Amino acid sequence: MRLLLASLLFTVCVNVDAFAWGSEAHRIIAEIAEQYLEPETVQKLHELLALDNVTDLDDVANWADDIRRQRPETAPWHYVDIPIHSTPGVPEYSPARDCPIRACVIAKIEDFAAKLRVIRMPTREKLEALKFVVHFVGDVHQPLHAADNDDRGGNEIRVEFMHHLTNLHAVWDSGMLARPVLGNDREYSLKLASSITPDQLDEWRGGTPVTWALESHEIAKRVIYGRLAHLPGQLPETYQAEALLIVNKQLEKAGVRLAMLLNFALK
Repeated sequence: MRLLLASLLFTVCVNVDAFAWGSEAHRIIAEIAEQYLEPETVQKLHELLALDNVTDLDDVANWADDIRRQRPETAPWHYVDIPIHSTPGVPEYSPARDCPIRACVIAKIEDFAAKLRVIRMPTREKLEALKFVVHFVGDVHQPLHAADNDDRGGNEIRVEFMHHLTNLHAVWDSGMLARPVLGNDREYSLKLASSITPDQLDEWRGGTPVTWALESHEIAKRVIYGRLAHLPGQLPETYQAEALLIVNKQLEKAGVRLAMLLNFALK
């Protein structure tokens, strides 16, 4: 069984570079999105990105993380605390409870996407809105960025993963997948984009930041705290292979939905 899982992991990962939601994954999401942008959108994006002397979305995909120390008020914008254990009679996502004063990833995607649609918005403000949108659409697809199990999104669950002491959130955020010998994030993003079917495109282009967050929340509830749940300690060798398919699918969905949002906001 271990040989079979290792073989499966190698088959999926060979000649690619894969991560969960660390900096490389945000670049991968941006690169997938670029495959589905309309020509008019690309032109407008290039005009905005030129203000930072860059040309591609992946060049700004991690800006929102880079500025967190300088702008600490943005820290809660990267996630939404939707309780794993629902309260009878209360909607699974309650803005008043889970996103007070609109300081969560759902509200910020909505707010900054709306700014992108304002024609007379100063270009520097519009560029900042773009950089937030690119990053936050990625964040909302990280399951532990949309779940609250009284453990700070898994940060308080200490685990050993691939012979390193870490925590569950870090495993899903940046440590899920080991770098293989060959490949890079560009190759990986193109591989993922080429595997997306027309039916998946039609399905994933729908929804809103709320439904995307609830989808991620369900993965956290059903899989991370459910089927793959383990007591604090060493995660089993099978964990990486089982979670890989989930990671890939979330990266693909995030890329498709980011492109959809930008095509609409910048048309």
